[in-house]
Amino acid sequence: MARTLAWLPSLLALALLGLSLGAPAAAEDPPGVKPAPPGAGEKPGAPAPEEADPDDGADDKVPFVEEINRAIEQGVSWLKAKPRLFPLEEATAAHWGLVKGEKIYGGGDGPQYRHPAGPTALALYTLLKCGVDPKDPVITEGFHWLRVEHAIVELNDGMEQPEWRWRHAQAGSAYEISVMILALCAKYDHYKRNKNSADGVKRGKLKMGDKADLEWLHELVQGLVERRGMPAEEPEAKARLGWRYNAPFLKWSRTVSFGRGTRNESFERQVRVPPHANQDISSTQLAALALYTAQRFGAKIEPQVWWDIIELVLSHQEEDGPERQRHDPGYQKGGYAPPKDKARGFMYIKGSPDGSEGKATGSMTACGLGTLLICKEVLCESDKGRKLFLEKKLDSTIERATYDALAWLDLHWSAFNNPVSQYGYPIYYLYSLERALDILGKNLVGSHLWYTEGARAILDVAKKAEVKERLKKGTRNVPGMYWETGATHEPKDVLDTCFALLFLKRATKGLVPSGPVTGGDDAPADGR
Repeated sequence: MARTLAWLPSLLALALLGLSLGAPAAAEDPPGVKPAPPGAGEKPGAPAPEEADPDDGADDKVPFVEEINRAIEQGVSWLKAKPRLFPLEEATAAHWGLVKGEKIYGGGDGPQYRHPAGPTALALYTLLKCGVDPKDPVITEGFHWLRVEHAIVELNDGMEQPEWRWRHAQAGSAYEISVMILALCAKYDHYKRNKNSADGVKRGKLKMGDKADLEWLHELVQGLVERRGMPAEEPEAKARLGWRYNAPFLKWSRTVSFGRGTRNESFERQVRVPPHANQDISSTQLAALALYTAQRFGAKIEPQVWWDIIELVLSHQEEDGPERQRHDPGYQKGGYAPPKDKARGFMYIKGSPDGSEGKATGSMTACGLGTLLICKEVLCESDKGRKLFLEKKLDSTIERATYDALAWLDLHWSAFNNPVSQYGYPIYYLYSLERALDILGKNLVGSHLWYTEGARAILDVAKKAEVKERLKKGTRNVPGMYWETGATHEPKDVLDTCFALLFLKRATKGLVPSGPVTGGDDAPADGR
């Protein structure tokens, strides 16, 4: 890697999703739903043997590549069959989320906003990345729901107890907005199967043909940028460098009669100050990914936003760590001794006393690494930005941060379980790893083929279920596959399945328009 880490501005970026996508929210959370309690349902994976043959197949001797492709196909079938369908404004709508619960998000009694836009957008993004046609009914139905039902209003029918109608014309959290941006852009970016789109990536510009979608994209981008560090008592302070949840606290009002008079009660949408910090590495990574993707479609992001993100992310990397010899086949083939790095990971919220929030973990180290690469790519696209980048000495700083993050991932390597995390999220960890390593163009973490080992572990915990596939007339039963580790947010099966499919499909890989920046690793053993 040292041979080519001159970091020519050809790094590139990308999730979910995450999807991602609460009451004080737990660490490493993917898009849009409340965290599971520490240790909830974490299941160990089944890492491959050190000398595994990538094509040894399963018990039925299906080649590994075919096994992966079959899992993607069946996972897509399950995800397409999962949403709730209902009529909405003279059309059919679909969503994959939970709209209403019994407790207010963040504590207290009352209706709960369960981030339905997050899982819905993540499911759409996943399906599109897995090759589902944007004109497929399930895609149009999902986007119809997002467009019509993505703001919150209350509806009091005059009864003693109020009834609520939930709409979502403005997504409730930074996670949701980020994944909605990714899903919307994915409708128009089929770089893995469309030559014209691939050419657009190389030119740094893609087109969004639908004017309404383009306007919606700019609205979402503006809303996401405005949510940085909110709420904050000092808007210009360093508390405005990145993102956290911006999760809504809903307070309804009505006029109540009593005695000889009445009393007015107001309805408000407030944002509570989250515990420990109002920005974290997980939310910030997804926001950076979304903004970068939107920028390829012409959205304007001020350079200061990217400088601020770098400042935040670098501040969340461990200051020191144990030495770790770098595994680099290039050094070994040339007869040179590989250099030593310091294993320094990234943490969710620096200084947080809760669980593993203030400790470096696998998912957050991958998120921090991927975010730095995104920011560097954007800022170095212009001569002016590249010059300023060098003047700030960020080139060497990020190079060192990258090597040390890779050393941390090597030292704590796991093919499934999220290293050091007390909160689980094993498949989210693997998807975070895919984003960072495919941006970097590396196929190895230390001596580990991360994709082969991670894919094996994901396939090992897959669940099978027969699902109904919709046809033009009627339905038919087809084999489906899904994932549910129990160690993520609700809806657990949707989120785990999305992260698994995005990893298996390597959704980030084709984002680099001019090829990977680093070399020295052998090609992926499965050729994916």
